[in-house]
Amino acid sequence: MNYDSNTLTAYDNSTDIAIATSSDSRKPANTVISSTKSVVNLTSKAKQLTFSQKATGATKDPKIEQNTLLYLKSLENSTQHELNNKCSEIIYSQLETLFIAGKEEYFEDGFESDFSKGLISFVQKYGNDAIEAIACFIVYEKVSSEVASEALRWLGEINHPESYKFRLWLLERSLSCPSSRVRDGAILGLSYLNDPHAITYLEQAIKQEKITELCEDMKQVLAQLKR
Repeated sequence: MNYDSNTLTAYDNSTDIAIATSSDSRKPANTVISSTKSVVNLTSKAKQLTFSQKATGATKDPKIEQNTLLYLKSLENSTQHELNNKCSEIIYSQLETLFIAGKEEYFEDGFESDFSKGLISFVQKYGNDAIEAIACFIVYEKVSSEVASEALRWLGEINHPESYKFRLWLLERSLSCPSSRVRDGAILGLSYLNDPHAITYLEQAIKQEKITELCEDMKQVLAQLKR
């Protein structure tokens, strides 16, 4: 729905300012906005207008105009929260589908898979929101250890500066995951990332690791980072 100066009407109820379309002018303020999209379009358009001059029936009282802007800001914040929730639902749903499909694949070191390609595209599209969702699936063991391990390995190889710190954190955190397969993926991911920041985490993980082979792998990556 698009709004212009002819369809915006401002109402002054002393303390509350409600924005409505001309066709909804008789409705209460809390029923005027019927959808997230409407609020987004309304607040975006309203920001471009000077209500005291362009909105029908608006007052030139600076206090009233300030109240109007504050009201719009509160609408915008509420709408953004709703949008974030919907975006999170979409991200989690897409990631779950990707992980489920990954369970049917065979992963081979040094070769891309449909899963790895999908994961890379997912991170490039959603950035830190993608890493947050991935972390939820891995840390809380909502995905198979084999797929989680593959995901961690590729998180170390992805070229995506925006999510770098979050990816590094997840790899470091995954060194203490219960699954040895997941820890192995974290070791590989850290070796690709090659960031000395992980030295302390590797040293702690080495002290706790009970599997000799994994312990040796950690020591090799530790030596690599110290160089």
